[in-house]
Amino acid sequence: MKMVMIFKFAQQIQWENEDDIDTFRIGVYGRDPALMAEMRLLESVPLKEKPITILQFLRFRDIKSTQVLFITNSKNSEIERISDVISGYNTLLISEYSPDQDNTMINFLPMADNKIQFEVNKANIINEDLKVLPDLLLLGGTEIDVAELYKESQDALDNVVQQVSLLYDSLKVQSDEIQVRNAEIDQQKMLIIEQTDEIQIKEADIQLREQELDKLIKQVKQSQWTLNSKNELIKSQLESISVQEEEIKTRNSTLDLIQNEIDNQQYKIEEQKSQLTAMASLVERQKYVLTAFIIFCALILGMIVLLNRGYKIKKNANRELELMNSEIISQKHEIEGKNREMQTKNEEIVTQSEEIRQANEEILSTNEALQQQKSELQFTLENLKLAQEQLVQSEKLASVGQLTAGIAHELNNPVNFISGNVKPLNRDLEDIFQLLGLYDSIIEKNKLNKTFQEAEELKENIDFQFLTDEIKSLMEGIIEGAHRSSDIVKGLRSFSRLDDDKFKTADLHDGIDSTLILLYNKTKNKIKVHKDYGDLPSIECFPSKINQVFMNILTNSIQAIEDKGNIYIETISSGIGVKVVIRDTGTGMTPEVKKHIFEPFYTTKEVGSGTGLGLSISYGIIEQHKGNIDVISEPGKGTEFIISLPITQPDN
Repeated sequence: MKMVMIFKFAQQIQWENEDDIDTFRIGVYGRDPALMAEMRLLESVPLKEKPITILQFLRFRDIKSTQVLFITNSKNSEIERISDVISGYNTLLISEYSPDQDNTMINFLPMADNKIQFEVNKANIINEDLKVLPDLLLLGGTEIDVAELYKESQDALDNVVQQVSLLYDSLKVQSDEIQVRNAEIDQQKMLIIEQTDEIQIKEADIQLREQELDKLIKQVKQSQWTLNSKNELIKSQLESISVQEEEIKTRNSTLDLIQNEIDNQQYKIEEQKSQLTAMASLVERQKYVLTAFIIFCALILGMIVLLNRGYKIKKNANRELELMNSEIISQKHEIEGKNREMQTKNEEIVTQSEEIRQANEEILSTNEALQQQKSELQFTLENLKLAQEQLVQSEKLASVGQLTAGIAHELNNPVNFISGNVKPLNRDLEDIFQLLGLYDSIIEKNKLNKTFQEAEELKENIDFQFLTDEIKSLMEGIIEGAHRSSDIVKGLRSFSRLDDDKFKTADLHDGIDSTLILLYNKTKNKIKVHKDYGDLPSIECFPSKINQVFMNILTNSIQAIEDKGNIYIETISSGIGVKVVIRDTGTGMTPEVKKHIFEPFYTTKEVGSGTGLGLSISYGIIEQHKGNIDVISEPGKGTEFIISLPITQPDN
């Protein structure tokens, strides 16, 4: 229930720079395994559409900048000091059953009627540049009256002055009661021991439940990652479909132009058909007019010529009529031929339109197939490039590993010889100096300075005291050099050990230390490395690959620090997994750069300065180990990488 209320409190608070926050950091100060198990569930739920990171602080000096800080009731005595530390960092402070109302912001009260009660000190919240949304008090809270609180504190102060005198008198009485209570305390100690045993049993049960919850959270994160991958694939497919739709629109516009041209041709054909029909009707009318005219002419000629030339005129008229009929018939045949030609052309145009439509469909299907083949080939090419680069990188690392392993083996013998002899040599020199000092004391004691005058003169000539100090300084340098050489050889052997196809148990601290030894020349006189190692168990992994991840991330951190800066390395164990946090004070990254840093071949460096594969390969290695890697970065505020790894691998 507290976890839910903390989440709701955060929803009802508005931070000054809320839009610039990439990840909400919620911290818990105190040891409460049950609460932490619940709080871990929030990492799978977004707060104001942004991810959540849960941090646990067990010591006061471990507290870092967070948006929300919850203090368990076991740490209420430190609330005033914590309020001073977080002042000015826009941090919402949530306490549990705290009697110090002056320094609280939101304070849980004892439950009443199985309902969570809390009180809100708006003045302290507003002083931290936080805005309280109006629905906060509707969750069941009450607002602290600051004026009444001040009056109560003044009254309490007066009461304290009065009670001091009373306490002095009561101390004598209490001293007698203390002796009686000591016997009762002894009995309570026995009860506490029994309760401690019961608590340990309950803690073991809680740890088992935490492990089950962590497994469930890992499954949820894996499902979320798979869903994000599918969303990216769908997005790329939608972009491809949009491109294809634009091509289809372009081709449809071309087809529309062709269809318009066909419609124009059909319109012309219809006009020609109508013209031919009009000509045919005109010919038919001319035929009847001509027939009537010929008959009329024949009657007139018959009346003029009457009988003499009637036969010839009739014969000539019939011949001319036959010629006219033959001409009309031939014209009719020509019109019918033209009609057939126009019908044939119309059918050809319809056939061509159908062929164009089929060709367009074939072109579309061919384009779709070609686009799909292009996408598949592009994806295959990218995979081949990545595989080739990873293979080359692996071969290089294997070669470098074999070379460094050989060098470390060859250097190990002389380094061991130097380290083994330098300590006895130093002891021998100390004995010699002790013996010479004894000689000097005997000479001074027996006043033999004149007898050993030549020796005294030689000591002055060679400046014996300076010579002694120089020998001691040289021996310290030799011891430091031998120790440094031994560390370098040890780091080379640890960093370059070759992995086989099975997981091995390894200490992550050894891998980090060996990597820092190899990067010493890049960090000395420029970068200070702060190590805050927790109590980590050995984990199952490929040691050299994990070392490669440390090398890539630390190298990027070193390159991000332009002048001088700091690198902070922190390791945390959560029972079933471990976390390695690497934070630098470099230039940081913009949201656009941070979105692409794990993509293959993406780099912000100049051409020839980087391949863009370091973080991509590191992401693949962590994924191979069933872990995850997160990054928090803002321009000008540095970068923080959080590597999470399981203690045991599920395949083993």
